[in-house]
Amino acid sequence: MTEKSPHSAFGDGAKAYDVPAFGLQIHTVEHGSGAPIVFLHGNPTSSYLWRHIFRRLHGHGRLLAVDLIGYGQSSKPDIEYTLENQQRYVDAWFDALDLRNVTLVLQDYGAAFGLNWASRNPDRVRAVAFFEPVLRNIDSVDLSPEFVTRRAKLRQPGEGEIFVQQENRFLTELFPWFFLTPLAPEDLRQYQTPFPTPHSRKAILAGPRNLPVDGEPASTVAFLEQAVNWLNTSDTPKLLLTFKPGFLLTDAILKWSQVTIRNLEIEAAGAGIHFVQGAPWAFLH
Repeated sequence: MTEKSPHSAFGDGAKAYDVPAFGLQIHTVEHGSGAPIVFLHGNPTSSYLWRHIFRRLHGHGRLLAVDLIGYGQSSKPDIEYTLENQQRYVDAWFDALDLRNVTLVLQDYGAAFGLNWASRNPDRVRAVAFFEPVLRNIDSVDLSPEFVTRRAKLRQPGEGEIFVQQENRFLTELFPWFFLTPLAPEDLRQYQTPFPTPHSRKAILAGPRNLPVDGEPASTVAFLEQAVNWLNTSDTPKLLLTFKPGFLLTDAILKWSQVTIRNLEIEAAGAGIHFVQGAPWAFLH
């Protein structure tokens, strides 16, 4: 593994390194020792999203925040960013570090990948905390009309490539909207810097294209089924944090979770839209 310098926002004692996977590099930030607590982000962020929680949890275990392949400081290969392809790298990362007795902290597509991994490695999972997850199909009537229209355009061949990759408008126009409190210029720069070229933004475009809305794409719905089956049958402790107004965790999905997911605790964690990692989280207490 190649050692690197972590961002100072992760606090004193943090270290960073690259984990090799299928000839590529997966950037990882780590702090502490003991039972691992793994943080998985979604689109279009990186491990930097977890910096505040990372510092607050110093001393509570072996903290590990990863940049998914195609994001942050990880490699950005010219691959098809299907969920199955991305899952391969997540699996390889867990195996390379031989992580066991893991507490998963998951958001957005990080929930899709983390829960899929958990469903196939139940003996390696201690507990799960998740919020604003890509969890199951979303009905378009539960999303803002503006987002539904924009997503439909991004799924059009050519139009999505121009908006996201060529013009970089996902990062500059859409991304800041999902924070309740406006991002500081330095924080916005940290998220945007890893994507300097159209080629480097390929994974970002896959995000809205893979999001399951009204049953499409069917491949995403099928991918999520395995994790859902595990959630519904596993006795592993699970914590779902809710935020208002929220975004992906619609009222319908919340009600489904309350009825269906086994051994689930639900906590209202305050105000937030989608990227809520700066909020005063209840589970940190």
